[in-house]
Amino acid sequence: MVISEKYRVIDLSEKVTPGQVLGPLNDKRRYELRKFDFPPGETMHQIDMESHISTHVEAPSHFMMARFGVEAKDVSEIPVDSFFGEAIFINLKNSKPRQEYSIEDLQKEGVKEGDIVLVGNSPHDGNQKPWLSSKATKWLADIKIKMIGFDRTVEVDPPRDPKSLKYYFTHEYMLSHDIPMIEVLANMQELKKKRFFFIGIPAKMGGLDAFPIRAVALEPL
Repeated sequence: MVISEKYRVIDLSEKVTPGQVLGPLNDKRRYELRKFDFPPGETMHQIDMESHISTHVEAPSHFMMARFGVEAKDVSEIPVDSFFGEAIFINLKNSKPRQEYSIEDLQKEGVKEGDIVLVGNSPHDGNQKPWLSSKATKWLADIKIKMIGFDRTVEVDPPRDPKSLKYYFTHEYMLSHDIPMIEVLANMQELKKKRFFFIGIPAKMGGLDAFPIRAVALEPL
Protein backbone atom coordinates (compact mmCIF):
# COMPACT_ATOMS: atom_id res chain seq x y z
CA MET A 1 0.00 0.00 0.00
CA VAL A 2 1.23 3.49 -0.89
CA ILE A 3 -0.33 6.43 1.00
CA SER A 4 1.40 9.11 -1.07
CA GLU A 5 4.10 9.51 -3.67
CA LYS A 6 6.67 9.47 -0.85
CA TYR A 7 5.93 6.39 1.27
CA ARG A 8 5.13 2.69 1.01
CA VAL A 9 3.11 1.29 3.95
CA ILE A 10 3.81 -2.19 5.40
CA ASP A 11 1.57 -3.61 8.12
CA LEU A 12 3.85 -5.47 10.56
CA SER A 13 0.97 -6.60 12.81
CA GLU A 14 -0.21 -10.17 13.29
CA LYS A 15 -3.99 -10.55 13.09
CA VAL A 16 -5.83 -12.54 15.73
CA THR A 17 -9.49 -13.49 15.48
CA PRO A 18 -11.99 -14.18 18.30
CA GLY A 19 -11.59 -17.68 19.68
CA GLN A 20 -8.05 -17.97 18.36
CA VAL A 21 -5.21 -18.64 20.77
CA LEU A 22 -2.00 -16.89 19.85
CA GLY A 23 1.27 -16.12 21.59
CA PRO A 24 5.00 -16.12 20.84
CA LEU A 25 5.39 -19.51 22.55
CA ASN A 26 2.08 -21.02 21.39
CA ASP A 27 0.94 -20.85 24.99
CA LYS A 28 -2.82 -20.55 24.39
CA ARG A 29 -3.27 -16.84 24.97
CA ARG A 30 -6.95 -15.98 24.96
CA TYR A 31 -8.94 -13.49 22.84
CA GLU A 32 -12.72 -13.64 23.21
CA LEU A 33 -15.51 -11.18 22.40
CA ARG A 34 -18.99 -10.90 23.90
CA LYS A 35 -21.33 -8.81 21.79
CA PHE A 36 -24.11 -6.69 23.24
CA ASP A 37 -26.39 -3.90 22.01
CA PHE A 38 -26.13 -0.47 23.53
CA PRO A 39 -29.30 1.69 23.47
CA PRO A 40 -30.59 2.69 20.99
CA GLY A 41 -29.06 -0.40 19.34
CA GLU A 42 -25.42 0.17 18.49
CA THR A 43 -23.20 -2.89 18.57
CA MET A 44 -20.60 -2.99 21.35
CA HIS A 45 -18.30 -5.68 22.76
CA GLN A 46 -16.81 -6.82 26.02
CA ILE A 47 -13.27 -8.14 25.55
CA ASP A 48 -11.53 -10.98 27.37
CA MET A 49 -7.91 -11.37 26.35
CA GLU A 50 -4.31 -11.63 27.48
CA SER A 51 -2.27 -8.44 27.46
CA HIS A 52 0.43 -10.17 25.37
CA ILE A 53 -1.71 -11.37 22.51
CA SER A 54 -0.72 -10.82 18.87
CA THR A 55 1.76 -8.01 18.09
CA HIS A 56 2.20 -6.24 21.42
CA VAL A 57 4.50 -3.88 23.27
CA GLU A 58 5.81 -4.58 26.76
CA ALA A 59 6.47 -1.95 29.43
CA PRO A 60 8.93 -2.10 32.36
CA SER A 61 6.18 -3.23 34.75
CA HIS A 62 6.06 -6.54 32.87
CA PHE A 63 9.47 -7.56 34.16
CA MET A 64 10.89 -5.35 36.88
CA MET A 65 8.68 -6.42 39.78
CA ALA A 66 9.08 -10.12 38.98
CA ARG A 67 12.85 -9.88 38.48
CA PHE A 68 13.89 -7.24 41.01
CA GLY A 69 10.85 -6.54 43.20
CA VAL A 70 10.57 -2.89 42.15
CA GLU A 71 7.67 -0.88 40.74
CA ALA A 72 8.03 0.27 37.15
CA LYS A 73 6.13 2.10 34.43
CA ASP A 74 3.06 0.57 32.78
CA VAL A 75 2.18 1.10 29.10
CA SER A 76 0.28 4.33 29.85
CA GLU A 77 3.31 5.84 31.58
CA ILE A 78 5.79 5.40 28.71
CA PRO A 79 6.14 8.68 26.75
CA VAL A 80 4.12 8.40 23.56
CA ASP A 81 7.08 9.49 21.42
CA SER A 82 8.87 6.28 22.45
CA PHE A 83 6.51 4.38 20.15
CA PHE A 84 7.34 6.04 16.83
CA GLY A 85 10.38 7.29 15.00
CA GLU A 86 13.23 6.26 12.72
CA ALA A 87 13.69 2.49 12.65
CA ILE A 88 16.46 0.20 11.48
CA PHE A 89 15.75 -3.36 10.28
CA ILE A 90 18.21 -6.06 11.34
CA ASN A 91 17.35 -8.60 8.65
CA LEU A 92 18.18 -12.15 9.73
CA LYS A 93 17.37 -13.67 6.34
CA ASN A 94 20.94 -14.88 5.82
CA SER A 95 21.66 -15.82 9.44
CA LYS A 96 23.13 -19.16 10.39
CA PRO A 97 21.39 -21.61 12.77
CA ARG A 98 21.79 -20.44 16.39
CA GLN A 99 23.91 -17.50 15.30
CA GLU A 100 24.78 -15.10 18.12
CA TYR A 101 24.67 -11.44 17.10
CA SER A 102 27.37 -9.35 18.77
CA ILE A 103 27.97 -5.65 19.41
CA GLU A 104 30.21 -5.60 16.35
CA ASP A 105 27.41 -7.06 14.21
CA LEU A 106 25.01 -4.33 15.32
CA GLN A 107 27.63 -1.64 14.78
CA LYS A 108 28.20 -2.91 11.23
CA GLU A 109 24.43 -2.71 10.66
CA GLY A 110 24.60 0.98 11.59
CA VAL A 111 22.52 1.03 14.78
CA LYS A 112 22.70 4.41 16.51
CA GLU A 113 21.29 6.30 19.47
CA GLY A 114 17.56 7.00 19.23
CA ASP A 115 16.85 4.18 16.75
CA ILE A 116 13.91 1.84 16.94
CA VAL A 117 15.62 -1.50 16.32
CA LEU A 118 13.49 -4.20 14.64
CA VAL A 119 14.99 -7.71 14.44
CA GLY A 120 13.67 -10.70 12.54
CA ASN A 121 13.02 -12.58 9.29
CA SER A 122 15.16 -15.57 10.24
CA PRO A 123 14.67 -18.79 8.21
CA HIS A 124 15.34 -20.90 11.32
CA ASP A 125 12.77 -22.29 13.77
CA GLY A 126 12.75 -23.35 17.42
CA ASN A 127 16.08 -23.39 19.20
CA GLN A 128 17.86 -22.98 15.85
CA LYS A 129 16.89 -19.32 15.70
CA PRO A 130 19.58 -16.64 16.03
CA TRP A 131 19.71 -14.43 19.08
CA LEU A 132 21.30 -11.24 20.43
CA SER A 133 24.15 -11.71 22.89
CA SER A 134 23.80 -10.27 26.39
CA LYS A 135 26.64 -7.84 25.62
CA ALA A 136 24.85 -6.71 22.46
CA THR A 137 21.59 -6.03 24.27
CA LYS A 138 23.41 -4.15 27.03
CA TRP A 139 25.16 -2.06 24.38
CA LEU A 140 21.77 -1.21 22.80
CA ALA A 141 20.49 -0.02 26.17
CA ASP A 142 23.67 1.93 26.87
CA ILE A 143 23.52 3.84 23.59
CA LYS A 144 19.87 4.68 24.34
CA ILE A 145 17.90 3.19 21.50
CA LYS A 146 14.23 4.21 21.62
CA MET A 147 12.53 0.81 21.30
CA ILE A 148 13.30 -2.76 20.21
CA GLY A 149 11.08 -5.26 18.42
CA PHE A 150 11.21 -8.90 17.35
CA ASP A 151 9.11 -11.27 15.27
CA ARG A 152 9.72 -14.69 16.83
CA THR A 153 13.46 -14.50 17.34
CA VAL A 154 14.58 -16.01 20.64
CA GLU A 155 16.41 -13.79 23.10
CA VAL A 156 17.55 -16.65 25.36
CA ASP A 157 20.63 -18.71 24.57
CA PRO A 158 18.75 -21.96 23.70
CA PRO A 159 20.70 -24.37 25.99
CA ARG A 160 19.86 -22.27 29.05
CA ASP A 161 16.73 -22.51 31.19
CA PRO A 162 13.91 -20.59 29.39
CA LYS A 163 11.91 -20.53 32.63
CA SER A 164 14.52 -18.54 34.56
CA LEU A 165 14.16 -14.75 34.35
CA LYS A 166 17.91 -14.22 34.82
CA TYR A 167 18.48 -15.42 31.26
CA TYR A 168 16.03 -12.92 29.74
CA PHE A 169 18.73 -10.33 29.33
CA THR A 170 16.97 -8.42 26.54
CA HIS A 171 13.99 -7.86 28.81
CA GLU A 172 16.30 -6.95 31.67
CA TYR A 173 18.52 -4.45 29.86
CA MET A 174 15.71 -2.85 27.84
CA LEU A 175 12.98 -2.61 30.45
CA SER A 176 15.31 -1.54 33.26
CA HIS A 177 16.17 1.46 31.03
CA ASP A 178 12.49 2.21 30.23
CA ILE A 179 12.99 1.03 26.63
CA PRO A 180 9.76 -0.69 25.49
CA MET A 181 9.87 -4.05 23.70
CA ILE A 182 7.70 -5.32 20.86
CA GLU A 183 7.06 -9.02 20.35
CA VAL A 184 5.37 -10.98 17.52
CA LEU A 185 5.99 -8.59 14.65
CA ALA A 186 4.76 -9.99 11.33
CA ASN A 187 5.43 -9.62 7.59
CA MET A 188 9.02 -8.54 8.07
CA GLN A 189 9.91 -10.24 4.79
CA GLU A 190 7.91 -7.48 3.07
CA LEU A 191 10.34 -4.79 4.17
CA LYS A 192 12.53 -3.51 1.33
CA LYS A 193 14.40 -0.73 3.11
CA LYS A 194 16.91 -0.89 5.94
CA ARG A 195 15.71 2.38 7.44
CA PHE A 196 12.15 3.70 7.57
CA PHE A 197 9.68 5.46 9.86
CA PHE A 198 7.92 3.15 12.32
CA ILE A 199 4.72 3.56 14.35
CA GLY A 200 3.56 1.10 17.02
CA ILE A 201 1.46 2.85 19.68
CA PRO A 202 -0.55 0.99 22.36
CA ALA A 203 -3.78 2.34 23.82
CA LYS A 204 -3.23 4.43 26.96
CA MET A 205 -4.40 1.67 29.33
CA GLY A 206 -3.43 2.39 32.94
CA GLY A 207 -2.04 -0.50 35.00
CA LEU A 208 -1.24 -2.82 32.09
CA ASP A 209 2.21 -4.38 31.63
CA ALA A 210 1.66 -4.80 27.88
CA PHE A 211 -0.92 -4.13 25.17
CA PRO A 212 -1.42 -4.95 21.46
CA ILE A 213 -0.29 -2.42 18.87
CA ARG A 214 -0.85 -1.82 15.17
CA ALA A 215 2.73 -1.88 13.94
CA VAL A 216 3.31 0.04 10.71
CA ALA A 217 6.41 0.78 8.65
CA LEU A 218 6.52 3.78 6.30
CA GLU A 219 9.24 3.16 3.74
CA PRO A 220 10.50 6.09 1.69
CA LEU A 221 10.10 5.52 -2.03
